[in-house]
This record gives sequence, structure tokens and C-alpha cells, in this order.
Amino acid sequence: MKLKRLLIAGAALALTALPAAAGELSFWHAYAGQQDKIDFITFALDEFAKKHPDITLDVVAAEQSAYKTKLNTAMASGNPPDVFYTLPGGFLNAFVKGGQMYALDADLAKDGWRDSFLESAIAQTSKDGKTYAVPVDVDSVVFWYDKALFAEKGWTVPKTYDELMALAEKVKGEGLVPFSLGNKDSWPATFWFQYMEMRLKGSGVVASFVNGDAAATLGAEGEKAFQTVAEIAKKEYFPIGFNGMSDQEANMLFLNGQAAMLLNGTWQIGASADAPEGFELGYFAFPSVSGGAGDQTDVLAGVAASFGISEKTDNKADAVTLLKFLSSPEVMTKYVELRKTMVTVKGATTEAAAGPVLYGISNDLMNAAGHLDSFYDTAMPPAATNIYYTTLQGVLDGSVAPADGTKRLEEALKANK
Repeated sequence: MKLKRLLIAGAALALTALPAAAGELSFWHAYAGQQDKIDFITFALDEFAKKHPDITLDVVAAEQSAYKTKLNTAMASGNPPDVFYTLPGGFLNAFVKGGQMYALDADLAKDGWRDSFLESAIAQTSKDGKTYAVPVDVDSVVFWYDKALFAEKGWTVPKTYDELMALAEKVKGEGLVPFSLGNKDSWPATFWFQYMEMRLKGSGVVASFVNGDAAATLGAEGEKAFQTVAEIAKKEYFPIGFNGMSDQEANMLFLNGQAAMLLNGTWQIGASADAPEGFELGYFAFPSVSGGAGDQTDVLAGVAASFGISEKTDNKADAVTLLKFLSSPEVMTKYVELRKTMVTVKGATTEAAAGPVLYGISNDLMNAAGHLDSFYDTAMPPAATNIYYTTLQGVLDGSVAPADGTKRLEEALKANK
């Protein structure tokens, strides 16, 4: 395989994908601008070149924000790349709705390919019963804490929500912030609302709206979830000024021992690399909620990246070959090793590659979960996501009543299927 690499350096560069000849594919990805991403894609494409010398790839790379703009432009102009990186949820579904994605189901049914993935991950790249992209990695959300601090204070990890609130009161009594939160960019607080909705009502709530279920509703549980996060804010269990604080600032409060716990994604492992000496990162699952109708083992976990094939490509056989290679256990285990991120291929997140913390989350929480519920904000269409963000911020600062928040979000979801 021959590789032709092009890096998108700025927004002024206009790109279109040229039609592929036999044995040629255009391949676009967003693994640029971050060394672990670059290391992975370099390894993967070099290995593919060794195994498939008859396939030539024209490679275009970009950082995430520039990439999304370029891909949207290429798709809108009718000149899409043959194989490309895409985000699940609303971003992917827009292309599906436009008839621009190749359905992979017939290919996934061969040689056990589909069975190699976590089915809950495949569900996040599927629409109306068909799968349009191969899920690559997955981020899950858990509570993080400093084991050394908990040991020093004699605190124990809570198993129930009532125990979590009792612990928060103890932490506050010690002069510390119970839960670090920097919600300036709106998404960090969504973990609190979504987990409460999952525990109270169950997983798949937003997915039911997106999939066009006429009976979809947030229910009374949605109002209760908004009410619960509003109460936490009112009790000052979050930092002062959290709605204007960045995620990075909240992380520093946590790492410096000023905040006891942090509800965040598995990227926190990397974000804790520069923690002070003596800090020992630990995790625990979002606690069970008494009387909740949801499966209390469910985990908030979203597919972060996937690869799909354009419906327009004339070289679908080689495109499928590339996707099968990228999602092979060997390549995915290397992904875990280089990026310290869980992957969607069964058995590829090994302890040797992942390290003890990430492997523990994968083995103890993810594998035991009844369901993996994708991030609400990425599953929603963009217009609904914006309303979700502003509504939740309003509920947290007291300017929006929980009942009104529920009504706003339901209306947005129904209007933006």
C-alpha cells in the first residue's frame, strides 16, 4: 500500500475527495494535533501498508474542530472521502438522513465481525436498524477520588445516592468542596443530569426521541433529575462560581485536594498524570438510587469515534478491508496501549495495554453493566443540544425551574428528531 498524507493546517484550505480508482481509497481522519493520536494512526496505516500493498490510501488528517468543518463541506458538495472518521449520534445521523452513508450490515455479518464488538457500542453507530459506522473507542463516566485523601479522612466509597449525599456533607464540614465541577462549556454538568435520569427512569431515554418514538418522554423522572442537580448546587456541594469555571480549573481543584470527588470521563486518567506526589487516583460507579426504575448497573459511556464508508465510493470492497483492519483486535489493543482509552472490540482492552485503573473500569463496571447509555449531548441533534446546555445551566443557577427545564428539553427533542 502506498500512502499519500496531507495535513489540514488551517480553515482556509478547501478540500474535496477525488473519485477512487481500483485499489485506491481516500481516507480522512481527525487523529492530528495530539501525539497519542498521531502515534496510533501512524502505526495503524504503516501496518496496513505492509499487509495490503495493493491498496493505495490518499490520507487527509486534521484536528477535530477543523475536521468537522471540512467533512461537512465535502459531504455537502457531493465529494465525500471514501473512508472517514466520524462522530456518532447527531453528527453521523445527519449523513445517514441524507443517504450518504454505506450500510455495513451485510459485511458485519461475515466472519464474526459484528460479534467482535460490544453490541451496545454498535447501537451507537446504528440508525433505524442499520449500522453505518464501525465504533472505535469508548469513554465512560465515573466518580474519581484521591484514595490517599479518603484514607486520611476515614471516608468510605458510597454505594447508594443517600450515602453519597451524606459523604458530601462530611466533606463540606471539613472545609473542602464535595464535588468539583467546571461547567463553563456546559457539557460537564450533563453527566449529573443524565446519570440521575438513567437511575430513575432507565437508559435509552434520549435515543427514543432521536429514533422517532412517538411515546418518548423524559417523564416525571426528568423533572426529578433536574430537581436533584439543582439541590446539589443549592447546598453548595459544587465550587463557588462553577457555571463560569472551566473544566481545567475544576480539575486543578480536584488534583490539589481542594475538592474531594469529580464526576468525569475516563480521560481523567490522563488529566491526572501531573497530580501532586502522594495523590492516588481511584474511581467508583455512580451510586444506586433508591426506588429508581432504571438498571442501577448501567454506565454512561459514549462511543467517541468511529469510521464509516461513503455510499458514493465505487471501491467498497477495499474500504471494508480497511475498516476490518482498523478494528482488528491487534490494532485496537495497540490503540489502548498508545492512547490509554477503552475500545469497543471485545478483549482488546487488556490490563497490560490499559493499566490497572482503566482496565478495572472496563472489567469491573463496563462488562457488568446492564446497558451503556450514550452521551445525551452527542446523541441529540445540534439544535436540541444547545437547548439542553442552556436549560441545565439555568436549572443549576436557579433561573429555570426543573419543571420548565423538562418541558423545554422535551419540546426541543421532539422538534429536532
